[in-house]
Amino acid sequence: MSRDHDSAEWAYVRRVIPTMIVYLALIVALPFLIYWLRPHGPALWLIALLPAVPLSLVFWFYGQFFIELRDEYIRLLEIRKALIATGIVMMAATAWGFLESYAGAPHVPLFAVPLAWFPCLGIGALIVARGERRAMR
Repeated sequence: MSRDHDSAEWAYVRRVIPTMIVYLALIVALPFLIYWLRPHGPALWLIALLPAVPLSLVFWFYGQFFIELRDEYIRLLEIRKALIATGIVMMAATAWGFLESYAGAPHVPLFAVPLAWFPCLGIGALIVARGERRAMR
């Protein structure tokens, strides 16, 4: 692992941790805020969208991570992980959508889709690592 990779990864972590703390705080606070304020119309929509802001920032930070990586091969491996994660989540969302529509599967809120991406990133890392081990043989 290169020093550039370490610094880019550390910058990503330094950005993501406080952002995810804000996200979690909003997730906890949002029902109470809506209950207390009882907003309607555009105000309700704006309040309901609040947790989407920090979660969207995390994806922006991941893009920044790619840009900050100086080692092009490491960048390629990181992008492969992200593409694998995206593919898995898109396939699962598509399949679940058909199950909901035609087979009576329970509804899953759309905000679960980007959240499912993070564990799939781990699956992508395992697949990329396995490919790297095979290439070394």
